[in-house]
Amino acid sequence: MSHLRPIDLWFIAEVLPLEPLLLASARRLVDDADAARDLVQDAFAKVLSMEGWARIENPHAYLLRMMRNLSIENLKRLRVLRFEQLTLVDGFDVADEAPDAFRVLSGREQMGRLNAALRTLPARCREVFVLQRYEERSPREIASTLGISLSTLEKRLARAHYLLACAMTAAPAQEADRSTPPAARTRARLAR
Repeated sequence: MSHLRPIDLWFIAEVLPLEPLLLASARRLVDDADAARDLVQDAFAKVLSMEGWARIENPHAYLLRMMRNLSIENLKRLRVLRFEQLTLVDGFDVADEAPDAFRVLSGREQMGRLNAALRTLPARCREVFVLQRYEERSPREIASTLGISLSTLEKRLARAHYLLACAMTAAPAQEADRSTPPAARTRARLAR
């Protein structure tokens, strides 16, 4: 082993046996097994490139402090990178998610059509629909409040949904005759 330098002999005898202890300490510092191994290897590389290695009296304490300082440097570097990435984001244009005037107007028109369609529903269907959709009551609660079975409730809800869907899909020009019930208007539309 005459090709080994004095620092190599010191490293093999004094530092290498400390590797398991250093890895355990590094895992506590970085909380990631791969990053812990990298941290220990960085500390080893730094010690091997030092000129004053012979003056180190306690290699374990020295390497622990070195790993601590390296992890702090890594955190500082990460913060700088994250800040630089945040400044890059400023250059991107972000679309405004607020609805434009057309969407607001069409939403109001649709709500008006829904309210008009609700008024045309049979009273029992409207009552069940309002309790479920607007008051957000459970089917069991609605059935017990109205004194009906769940089956009857489901049938009334299905009819309300069907009639509302028919009324909402009808074109505004075709809704001129409000005296005709929605089901009759649907049948007439399907017959065309």
